[in-house]
Amino acid sequence: MISPRFRSLLLGLFYAALASLPLSINWFSPWGHFGLLVAAEPLMVLTVGLLGLGVLAGWVARPGPSSLLDKLVGLHLGALLLATAFSSDVRVSAKYVATVLVFVGFGYGVPRVLRLGRTEWRRAGAALGAGTGALALYVLARHVQQGITYPLSYAIAQPFLQHGHTNLTVLLEPLVLGLNLVLLFSPRAQGPRGRLLATALLTAVLMVGAFSYSRASYASLLVQAVLLLVLLGRTAAARLWLPWAVAGALTFGAWQGITWRLALPEEAAAAAAPVIDAGKTPTLLHELKSVSDFTATNESNAERLNRWKYGLVLYRRTPLVGIGPGTFPDRYLEFAQEVPANRRYYTTFRRMNVHNLYLGWLIEAGALGLLTGLLVLGYAVLRQLRRVLHGERSALAVGLALYFVFFLLHSFAQDFWQEPRVIVVFWLAISLQRYAAQAANDPADSPLLA
Repeated sequence: MISPRFRSLLLGLFYAALASLPLSINWFSPWGHFGLLVAAEPLMVLTVGLLGLGVLAGWVARPGPSSLLDKLVGLHLGALLLATAFSSDVRVSAKYVATVLVFVGFGYGVPRVLRLGRTEWRRAGAALGAGTGALALYVLARHVQQGITYPLSYAIAQPFLQHGHTNLTVLLEPLVLGLNLVLLFSPRAQGPRGRLLATALLTAVLMVGAFSYSRASYASLLVQAVLLLVLLGRTAAARLWLPWAVAGALTFGAWQGITWRLALPEEAAAAAAPVIDAGKTPTLLHELKSVSDFTATNESNAERLNRWKYGLVLYRRTPLVGIGPGTFPDRYLEFAQEVPANRRYYTTFRRMNVHNLYLGWLIEAGALGLLTGLLVLGYAVLRQLRRVLHGERSALAVGLALYFVFFLLHSFAQDFWQEPRVIVVFWLAISLQRYAAQAANDPADSPLLA
């Protein structure tokens, strides 16, 4: 018997997990990296587990017939399971795939089975936005207190690994997109008070992104702005140029003001020495210019190039099913430790992914993993672009199109498939796209009208 109370319980867990998801930083204790991700992941596991139990027991409605998207997602997960069977380390691969299944089940399975309506999607967005906003305020407060340094940026952003700053900024990119859409489509944002508030929020989020030293995020936000101009033309230019000009000027001014007032501490300079010259404070313009620098002087970019080259070597060993999901970090660490004389590996004796989603699929799950992954992502991107290019210019349609495109582009420099704060948002966007398409195709049967 379908139970409304059980469904309400699942929705409560769903909202709680979304609110705690962005706050995966070491707030409570540095010992054991004890942060709120300790709460978010168990909540996701509990939600997905109870959802499966509810479907088996008949407490929630069973999902309808499989769609093409369902089949594509199933094919990709099947490719990961096949690669796990032939993995060089089955235990590592099994843990990795189990984690992916939880993220997919939470971000895609829960909305798919519960058939979220308009109000429920708004509450989910509000929960995720509240957690993200709290994180942005926390980051800004710490930077004002301690200055802008690489070590501080890494310490704030990391959940359980070093150099996790990009994961934070990619979570903020949809928030920037949302603020852009508010400035473009919301009637309240067209008045002086509304534009002032939206510009202030945009400035705060851009400061977090700028202070995080994520060069890929700088490029990704630029692509987002260009896509808005391409899709919406003069409307976007007329409504966005002033808020972005003000936000950009304030961000640049705040960067310079904080770095001049709060000099880089000696211990922070020493910790940052492998990345920048000791005693020198990084500048925003320097970071912007370093996006395309892949020489040995830029450790971060050079290391990406090293991983990509070594990844292709690994792929040629097992081209069909790969070396095993989640095993690249260990294989690369072994390789780096074999050549300690090379200074380029001095600061990289740690497990880290390949920094390219597509190359990661190819190396760890072989040609099958890459093909099925591209089918899922390509289906989402092309489906949404087709809707927009055919004339649908709603905020949701434009927002999803831009999100999928810059996720696709940013994935050339990052591997997000196992990062909770990023990949859960991706699957939520997939679910929201599916909901919007159903609402448009069959309004009479859509939860939108419920």
